[in-house]
Amino acid sequence: RDEAKGCQSVVLWLDCDREGENICFEVLECARNIPMNNVFRAKFSAITAQDIQRAMNTLGKPNENEARAVDARQELDLKVGVAFTRFQTRYFQGKYGNLDSRLISYGPCQTPTLGFCVQRHDQINQFTPE
Repeated sequence: RDEAKGCQSVVLWLDCDREGENICFEVLECARNIPMNNVFRAKFSAITAQDIQRAMNTLGKPNENEARAVDARQELDLKVGVAFTRFQTRYFQGKYGNLDSRLISYGPCQTPTLGFCVQRHDQINQFTPE
């Protein structure tokens, strides 16, 4: 907020996806003194001189609809995660003697991430040095 006090305009250089669009509006919450007609969005896919120059020459505006889509997905992820965590915790309690089933968490991001971790763990365990 302090950094934005003296600013008259801002160019937002964030990831070129919905999450980056959402972060644009989080940044703008800290820069409320800057009028929206002085807010610009740079879109780029690579960090090369050519891509940076192209992004600077084709500045656009942040897309509020894409940012809101992220807000909606985050809320759904939370609600689905809470509901499914409760369901599976209750379902598995007492089914397996050695399973710590006080809480069996579910999340749309953590489940595939766990899959990647298990896959990597299996690769490491199956590795045979040459």
